[in-house]
Amino acid sequence: MARTHRFGWKKWVIVAVIVLVAVRVSLPYVAQSYMNNTLAQAEEFTGRVGDVDIMLWRGAFSIEDIIITKRNGEVKEPLFQATEVQFSLLWSALVNGAFVGTVDLYRPEINFVDGDSEKDSQSGESEDWLNIADQLFPLKIDKLNIQQGRIVFHNPTVQPEIHLALHDIKAELKNLVNSRDLSKDLVATFNAKGQTAEAGTLAISASLDPSTKKPTFDVDMRAENIALVNFKNFLDTYAPFDLEAGSLEMAMELASSNGQIKGYAKPILHNVEVFSWKGDVERDNDGFFQTIIEMGSALISEIFENQKQDQIATRIPIEGSLDSPDTPILPALGGILKNAFIEAMRASLEGSVELENAEEEESQEEAAKDDS
Repeated sequence: MARTHRFGWKKWVIVAVIVLVAVRVSLPYVAQSYMNNTLAQAEEFTGRVGDVDIMLWRGAFSIEDIIITKRNGEVKEPLFQATEVQFSLLWSALVNGAFVGTVDLYRPEINFVDGDSEKDSQSGESEDWLNIADQLFPLKIDKLNIQQGRIVFHNPTVQPEIHLALHDIKAELKNLVNSRDLSKDLVATFNAKGQTAEAGTLAISASLDPSTKKPTFDVDMRAENIALVNFKNFLDTYAPFDLEAGSLEMAMELASSNGQIKGYAKPILHNVEVFSWKGDVERDNDGFFQTIIEMGSALISEIFENQKQDQIATRIPIEGSLDSPDTPILPALGGILKNAFIEAMRASLEGSVELENAEEEESQEEAAKDDS
């Protein structure tokens, strides 16, 4: 009887081990099926994932070859794709009793398309991506890391076609949960840097408060050595004149308190060539009136150029409501004249705009409303 009892106990242990192994082996396939079904819930877009790897000992799982495309087949570029997306439990937060996680995106790419109609355009703004993300990763996300990212703009309806990319993006977004259990500061931070076309860099540093009803943030941005020739197709399509040569630098600071914004943009164009006979007349075959307009633009740019530094620059103040910010013309014109005839402007951050400035602006506007 004792021998039979021991044999029955071992049998149930073996059965339990077999069941656990079977569950562990099948879990990635079940997860893959669930994720594909979740991505299929979107109305305008659909998606699929490749292999799913579950690392129970780390409290993590990774998805390979995720891709999201437009359903109607009119847009060939996927809205989003990534070679790997990894979700993991943040153990340091778990010690404090908070169930939050981190997300790492490897080689993610977002494609925006401007077509002739809604059918052959895509921006993804109509979908509830937050709800889908919550289903894929039910834990609150405290930290997001991006490695080798790309943001691409396409317009295939013009000749030559437009394909512009901000590539090699490295970014980090922290403290999204906005909890004092995890951080002394309730403000989330964002830092990113990327390359534009064949030359040039774009760097952004920002802090934001996710708890406010209207946007509350502080953003600093620097663009350096962006070669305008790489954007020629874009400028030919969307700008009223051609830029045959030159480079762009820009510094911008913006702060918003509950939707009230304050800041400035400081664009600087170096070695700009607006008109060339060979480029505009012989190659582009511009008509008479277009040629006259571009020659006039070239003359104006030459007059207001700082001859010593070979640059055109200004400082544009920005203030008011985030929905309809005000950019006064006279200060911008004054900046052009100052750069041309008094002192060459530099594309450096002034450090003159902080969140406190926007909060003060908001308080003044509220006081003015109360007085009226």
